[in-house]
Amino acid sequence: MTFAQLLLHIATLAESESGSPFSAEDFQNKIFPSGIYDFLIQLIAFILLLLVVFFFAYKPVKAFLKKRADYVEQTLAETEANRVIAQEASSRSEAVVEEGKTKAEEIIAQARQQASLEAEAIVEEARRQAEEARRQADIDIELAKEKSKEQIRDEIVSVAILASSQLLGREVGDEDNRRFVGDFVDSLSEEEKRNL
Repeated sequence: MTFAQLLLHIATLAESESGSPFSAEDFQNKIFPSGIYDFLIQLIAFILLLLVVFFFAYKPVKAFLKKRADYVEQTLAETEANRVIAQEASSRSEAVVEEGKTKAEEIIAQARQQASLEAEAIVEEARRQAEEARRQADIDIELAKEKSKEQIRDEIVSVAILASSQLLGREVGDEDNRRFVGDFVDSLSEEEKRNL
């Protein structure tokens, strides 16, 4: 159905409803109340307005929307690239942390081994020093024994000289002392000599 046929069909419907004859001129006056020329001028003005809006508003808005879409697309691409970079950095940092843990464990193991070796060296040095101190103490004891024996001999000789001078009733000389001490020492048993 064309536009003209549609208008005719509307006109016949309007005529049948009102019961009075409906002319094309009445129909034209109802559709174009100011006249067809005014309608054409308004239509041309409307088309010009559409063209002006298209060139001055639609194109800049379309360009702005395109620019905005490009910006969003670029931002999304940069975000994805940054995400990939961050993921790689995270992987590298995890690898560095694992390497650091491994190195720390190695350092701790080496430190424990070194401490164990040093502890063994310290214990060995303490044993050596204790053994040396024991040997020195044995030597000191032997020297003290010898010194004590000498003192005891000297005291025995002094007591013997004192006793002999009282028995003899006279002063005993050096030669008498030597002979007396020699006889006394000879009379002692071997064991008594060792104890002296």
